[in-house]
Amino acid sequence: LSGVTSRPVVSALRGFSAPVELSSDARPGDRYVQLAGDPDLFNRWEAGQEVARDLILARASGAPDEVGEERFAEAMGRALNDQASEPAFKALLLALPTESDLAVARPPADPAAIHEARQALRLRLAVHLEETLKRLHLGLQDGGEFSPDAASAGRRALRNAALEALAANPLSEIRALAEGHYRAAGNMTDAIGGLNALMTLGGAAFASALEDFHTRWRNEPLVIDKWFALQARDPSPEALERVITLTRHPDFDAQTPNRLRALVATFATANPARFHAEDGSGYRFLADQILAVDRYNPMTAARLVEPLGSWRRYRPDLGAKMKSELERIAAAPGLSRNVLELVGRALDG
Repeated sequence: LSGVTSRPVVSALRGFSAPVELSSDARPGDRYVQLAGDPDLFNRWEAGQEVARDLILARASGAPDEVGEERFAEAMGRALNDQASEPAFKALLLALPTESDLAVARPPADPAAIHEARQALRLRLAVHLEETLKRLHLGLQDGGEFSPDAASAGRRALRNAALEALAANPLSEIRALAEGHYRAAGNMTDAIGGLNALMTLGGAAFASALEDFHTRWRNEPLVIDKWFALQARDPSPEALERVITLTRHPDFDAQTPNRLRALVATFATANPARFHAEDGSGYRFLADQILAVDRYNPMTAARLVEPLGSWRRYRPDLGAKMKSELERIAAAPGLSRNVLELVGRALDG
């Protein structure tokens, strides 16, 4: 490069769609610049994901980069204020890497530490970007009739993402905002968005909204599946107790595969901090469900084995508990071939 007076930030592979692995000597700090303003939207999104991943994993390992976290929040704010990018894209930017993806990134994983570190970065964004997020939430409110077009869907996605980001800060007035969002929802997307935010905040407002949602949609099985799945993702320490209680709910039928997956599989795959409880209770619960379901639906039971099969990926003490539950399943009398095969692979692989 000639005629350049300062070192540039390189945005590589713009518009390149083939799957590749890129090795680069770019400075880590360059990714903040890309997140804030790279014209190539995929590169901007990827930079944000990489920065968030590294910040979360650094904090989870006991070496938090608070300066980096503040720079990330600042860059995210600039990206959200960019008038050239669509609302749907900004909603994607606000979605941090999932805890499951973070566990894969750097084994052996500590799910509890990853959860706390990810929550800390969410809180940083909520506090630093509070005014921006509130402005987006208010400005994207749809006062007209529901429209399924892409532009309207993008505005709804960003409005819900802004609310979910705000909900990471329990000290703000977000609880009333989230409750109002749910009560005023004129479509399923906004109703679920409000419930998600209220679930993060917990308390009486969440319980009331759950009851209201169930009453309104109790005769729509697919919608009630969403109701079960949302509670299975509950990040609170009482999550497993809630899930166990829901297995006794009149609307829960373990012999209905969709309903079983909505509650049990969602808890095991989408709530890692609570599934990987230190005492192994999440593993015992899943193993009990596998053994019970195997008696009448071996194929569905076999699909539930996978979360336990990743035992080598986690801290040795957690991995040992997961392996122990797999061994308990394998030793059960009358086990189906479906489950026995998958458990055997998990133990041997």
